[in-house]
Amino acid sequence: MTFTAVKPSDASPFGSPIHENSEAEVRALISKAQEQAHTLANLSPAKSAALLREIADAIESQRAALIESACAETALPEGRIGGEITRTTVQFKLFADLVETGRHLRVVIDKADANYSPAPRPDLRRQNQPLGVVAIFAASNFPLAFSVAGGDSASAIASGSAVVAKAHPSHPNTCAIIEGAVKSALTKSGLSTDLFAIVQGTNPQITHWLAGDPRIKAVGFTGSEAVGRILLDISAKREVPIPVYAEMGSLNPVFVTSAAIGERSEELAKGLVDSALLGSGQFCTKPGLIFIPDNQKEFLLQISAHLATLQVGPLLSSSIASRYGAAIASLAQAPKVQIFSAKATENGFGVTPTIFVTDWSTAQSTQGLLEEHFGPTTVVITAAEKDFVKIAGELQGQLTATIHGSASDSFTELLSILAQKAGRVIWNAFPTGVAVTEAMQHGGQWPASSTHTTSVGIDAIYRFMRPVSYQSFAQAVLPPALQDANPWKVEQRIN
Repeated sequence: MTFTAVKPSDASPFGSPIHENSEAEVRALISKAQEQAHTLANLSPAKSAALLREIADAIESQRAALIESACAETALPEGRIGGEITRTTVQFKLFADLVETGRHLRVVIDKADANYSPAPRPDLRRQNQPLGVVAIFAASNFPLAFSVAGGDSASAIASGSAVVAKAHPSHPNTCAIIEGAVKSALTKSGLSTDLFAIVQGTNPQITHWLAGDPRIKAVGFTGSEAVGRILLDISAKREVPIPVYAEMGSLNPVFVTSAAIGERSEELAKGLVDSALLGSGQFCTKPGLIFIPDNQKEFLLQISAHLATLQVGPLLSSSIASRYGAAIASLAQAPKVQIFSAKATENGFGVTPTIFVTDWSTAQSTQGLLEEHFGPTTVVITAAEKDFVKIAGELQGQLTATIHGSASDSFTELLSILAQKAGRVIWNAFPTGVAVTEAMQHGGQWPASSTHTTSVGIDAIYRFMRPVSYQSFAQAVLPPALQDANPWKVEQRIN
């Protein structure tokens, strides 16, 4: 059985037919990865770092092919795809810098102490070790940075875990190029290509075969809440449940004060609209709820005027475009809702960017207004500024939450509540930019994420590792990182 990629720009087929993997083939890939997983887990920090850098170089060597393929399969501009390639290689290099130090192993040594209180303690040594084989599910909206060799796979490989990744059917040829690059790097590093494999197909059962296989020890996922819940359900029903690290999107509320509008209304209006429409509104950090004070008619006019000048690229797939169209049509029928529109994109999976304006009471009582809609839309909600704190307390968990204010504003209480709701709180900026750095937290409270971990930055590695303590073993038996001689020269915290 085969399927073919589709170009969002004109809905025409792209590339040759792609083989869809059967259940037997998926199981075989997992089995082969499990057989070789120990070779990756036992690499020294230096060799692990070398592998990660080799992968980055192999991906960079395919830049031209990746740009051609990804631009065709997503209709995203070349600049965006080029930036994603760079981000993908940077992620591998950042993890290389980390694992080279051995700091990710978090080695702790407490030597035997007969005088320890309240009782004598034995020799105890703890380190992190990889989980084994993990399943990674590629995201539709980032064909490289969050795809089969995106942050999830990079952090998993850096941890020493083997990867079986589900390619996204919206960009299967791009995924195949990446698979070839990673396998080339494994070969150059003297490792089996079975340590990294992708699974292709449109069959929904592939998700169940992967996440339900007893040899899979964890799942990394970026996508919709609906699929995230399916993965969590599969995990819970397994004989041995496993962690599912699901990043499932967010409304990313933005609170705008009167003082901020008074200082920079035109700049704010343009910035908010541009952020909501960035990438055709297909970012998980898109501002989906924008709260502004009552009686800001001029500000709303500025939003409407800027929106009317804009047009966005087609959406990533026919299914995304269909869901967007249905959602917009339904919300347009809601009472007490004002509609602002941009220019329509007619070809392929094109849509019309639309912004809805209403009050908080209507938003609460109207189905769909407080739900995430993937695509170029957002909801502007008017409310008394004094009610911002109360409204924030009624929102669900979020990836991000933003305050646009002035130095004269008193926002401590609002910030405190938003910090309880979101993984990242932002002051006078826009959420649609996720820096790949150690301090970044990309993950929030449910339902934005299934755990409190991050899927961006080097701390993402710890999702695919677990701590193990070794008690009273002879030096020759201990893993190298735990030995007194410290042959790997890793960071050790002793006593």
